[in-house]
Amino acid sequence: MVGDHLVADIGGGRAAGLRTVWIDRGTWPGQEHEADHVVTDVLQAMEILHAVQ
Repeated sequence: MVGDHLVADIGGGRAAGLRTVWIDRGTWPGQEHEADHVVTDVLQAMEILHAVQ
């Protein structure tokens, strides 16, 4: 699961048993998370997805 909403995207993906990539745009400062990967833009997320294949 790739997303920028910490609760809906990352929390929901983790609850469903998916690996997660959080696109951190600075909107959740100081929030704890369990994302497998944290990036700052979509291109970084795509690099991770490409490497996982």
